[in-house]
Amino acid sequence: MSTMIEEKIKYIKGRFQDFSNYIELPSFRSFLLFTLTSKVPSNILAQLGMGGNRELIILPYDPLLKIYYQKINLFSIGTLIIYVQSDPISEEFVLKRDNPIIKEYLNPNEEALAFHGKEKFLLPKISDGRLHDFLDKEEKIALNVDDLFHSAESFIATSEPNILFVLDGREENEPDILFSFNMMPQMPMKLDQKILMIDVYIDNEHKTRGMTYLKREEDFTLTYLKGIKEVSHADLYKSSFSLILHIKSFTKP
Repeated sequence: MSTMIEEKIKYIKGRFQDFSNYIELPSFRSFLLFTLTSKVPSNILAQLGMGGNRELIILPYDPLLKIYYQKINLFSIGTLIIYVQSDPISEEFVLKRDNPIIKEYLNPNEEALAFHGKEKFLLPKISDGRLHDFLDKEEKIALNVDDLFHSAESFIATSEPNILFVLDGREENEPDILFSFNMMPQMPMKLDQKILMIDVYIDNEHKTRGMTYLKREEDFTLTYLKGIKEVSHADLYKSSFSLILHIKSFTKP
């Protein structure tokens, strides 16, 4: 049994060997949903640098790299950057939440989940020195497995992630890796090593392929959804939803 666990963890670490502090998302819609979901106070990423004024949603844009990005401060561990390659969605500096540009990317139910007041978007143009190699040496974050779950139900019921990252299998018969960040402290083997813990489930059935949300019922039944257009308003507040984010790459932009 121990050998089986060791093999699974070895496989997971092999899939993350290219990780270098950067996560590229496949579309601006994914990036926008990530930003909006991260604003929820209970979300671990919100607690680590994306909190603050919930009525002000900031979408930094680097015009040189042509990316929208969010910089997640992980205290002594380092910095994690989530980004998407995109042309500017607008030349305006401020966009109201009901702006037609924003509505292009969200359906009414997603707006109901994301907005609760008079939120507005700021679109500052910023170049981060880390992204442009201004630093002599970049301290990379190593990912280690904290909890390895043996069913999706166990993962979602225990971790309750608002955001569920998915590293799709490279081949059709290769499993997908579902994970969320876990800030359990970890003593590094080396003094200069920065370690970030993740909770993981290996999905051999590819249940998240083409899906955007995972809905958890009160009886812990899981439903995979491409969207939430057909979900009733009662269900929006009775059930729990995890945003599924498929990772495009770990490449530095």
